[in-house]
Formats: sequence, C-alpha cells, structure tokens
Amino acid sequence: MEFFTASRRSCFRTLFLVSCLTLIGYVFGVGTTPSLVGSPVAMAPSGGTYPRSTRLSTGQLLGIYTAFSGNNNVITVCQSTNNGASWTDIGTVTTGVGDIDNGYLLELPTTASGASHRRILAVFRNHSRTGTSPNYVYTYYRITVCYSDDGGKTWSYLSQPEGKSPPNGIWEPFMRLAHDGSIQLYYARENSATDQDIVQHISKDGGATWGPMATIAGATTTGRDGMPGVTEFNTGSGNKLLCIFETTEDGPFHVKSVTSSDDGITWGNRATVYVPTGTNNNAGSPQVATLGGNVLVSIFMTDEDTSTHAWIQGAGVKALTSSDGVTWGNKLSVSPPQTNWPGIIPLNNNQMLALFDHNGARSQAIQLS
Repeated sequence: MEFFTASRRSCFRTLFLVSCLTLIGYVFGVGTTPSLVGSPVAMAPSGGTYPRSTRLSTGQLLGIYTAFSGNNNVITVCQSTNNGASWTDIGTVTTGVGDIDNGYLLELPTTASGASHRRILAVFRNHSRTGTSPNYVYTYYRITVCYSDDGGKTWSYLSQPEGKSPPNGIWEPFMRLAHDGSIQLYYARENSATDQDIVQHISKDGGATWGPMATIAGATTTGRDGMPGVTEFNTGSGNKLLCIFETTEDGPFHVKSVTSSDDGITWGNRATVYVPTGTNNNAGSPQVATLGGNVLVSIFMTDEDTSTHAWIQGAGVKALTSSDGVTWGNKLSVSPPQTNWPGIIPLNNNQMLALFDHNGARSQAIQLS
C-alpha cells in the first residue's frame, strides 16, 4: 500500500511537470518579438490596393488585390511559389465600373467533379454607384461570392450572401472554414452613419446558399465596428477564435476584439487591442493571424506618428503580438505613411507576410524571435 501511494505521488508529480512544460511550450514555443525581414515585394505589376492572401493545399500562396484600369476596378488574383519573394498575376475574378473592392480568398477541402484543383472562393464587395469622385452616389450594395476550380485562373459567379439598397452599406468581407466544414462569412454592416456592426452568415453547402445573419460585435454598442479578421488560437485552455475589428465606440478609430470558445457560434469578451498614442489619432483596418498555434499577431494602420488628423491620411502600418489574446505589445513599424489596408498571412511557426498598399500592393516578411 505504501509502495502504491509513493508511486501514485510520483505519477502525479510527473503529470504536473508534463502539464507545466506543455503550458510553457504553448506560451513560449514561438517568440513574441517581431522584426522585418528584407524589403517589401511588389505583388502587382503596377498599383493595386487591398491585398490579401491564402495558402493553398498545393503549397503556393494565392493573392488577391484590387487593380484599376481606366474607370474599372479589377479584382485580380496573383500567386507566389516562393513564400512571397515574388508574385505573378494569374487571373481576374471580375471587373466593373462600380465600387468593387475588398477581395478575400478561401480554399475549400472539396474538388468539383472534373476540376483540376480544389475549389477556391473569392468574396468581395460589389456595389453599384453613379457620379464621379468624390461625389459618388451608391445605388445598391452587395457582398458577392465567386468560385474557381482551376487554381484561381478563371472565375464564375456563385452566390450573393446579401444585397441591399441605400442608405446603409455592407463592407469588408472575411471567410473561414469552421471545424464542422461549414463556411463562416464575416463583414461590416451599417446601421447608420455613426453605427455599424460585425455580422456573420454560415454556409453548409460550399457557399452556394447562406444562413441567417447573426451579429457578433456591436449589437449593444454605438460605433462603427468594421474591417473584421478572425484567427484561431490555443494558449493551453482549448481552441478559441479571436475576431479583430476597428471601432469608433470611444471616439476616434481604435482596435478591439471579441472571442469565441465554440468555433464562432457565440461571441463575447469585447476588449481593447490598441488605442493610438497622442490626441485625436486613429488606428484601424486591423487583421490578425496566429503563429505556432499560440502567438497572435495583429496588424493595423495608424496616423499616430503624424499630425495630419485627416484619417486615413498620414497612416502607416504597425504590428503587435500577444500570447493570450488579452495583452498586446512588442509594437513594430511595418511600413511608413502613406500605407493602407494591411492584411497578414502566416508562412510557418515564426514567420509571416504583412500585405499592404504602399505605392501599390506589396508584401513584407516579418519574423518572430
């Protein structure tokens, strides 16, 4: 009996040590101090804005950005076979004279009959308007989904999760695959000129149809919640999602988040990610990614280093890291003013690409140490 008790205590000590080492691995397995690697790389032959990218099952990166040709906006697809060291245009999702922008890509785990590649979805805002800049008049708002079955070269219409008439618009869509195989679509939806929410639709048939709208941030607050980005992370207490977004809830634009512990079905824990330094400065257009499973990296634009006070003018791009999704630090300047609309994609456990418009669509490697 005494031998059994001693053995049991030894076992408990071993289990406790293993648990501690596992937790330490979660928190410290990947460094949290970011630094730039090399110089920015052009994603587009000329110009281009609002770049985003995804990793395909074939290994290459597929990118998307908005190009301009005369009066047309062109949602353009590019690819990189060397982790962002260079990019090549390979296709066009759509082109038109309206306000067509905010592209985002998602590869599905399924392959259509006779297709050469897994299906890829592209979602974007697809608005109709009249007039000329800066006096455009919107006549209809849409979130549109197209698909490609040949690796992003050719595209066809799939669905319209929402379409609506003015005065209130819909903006900045983002997609992710849930663990049950469904597609979660997030975007910003205006209630008025001073109030906007982050909403979600779910598709269980590959994006062909979409379920009812659910509000995940902003239902109980007044402010312009926008530019959502979602990532999954685990700091040792189970998988969670973090949705990052900009808001004017407390004044000028700043960055907040909400989290979900049930793979995006319910959300809460509204928290501050970043408030810009100085007075009457802004921080917005955030996105977020997870490296090594447990280190979160947020990227956003801010005018805190300038005195322009004419948002979005004077904005550069910065990054922060967090090991718990609550406390953020290790701020890094990624690209100087004027830099707009950053995105982010992990490359491996300690490297990522920041994507942004600085005199055109560009990617910049960042490393954690």
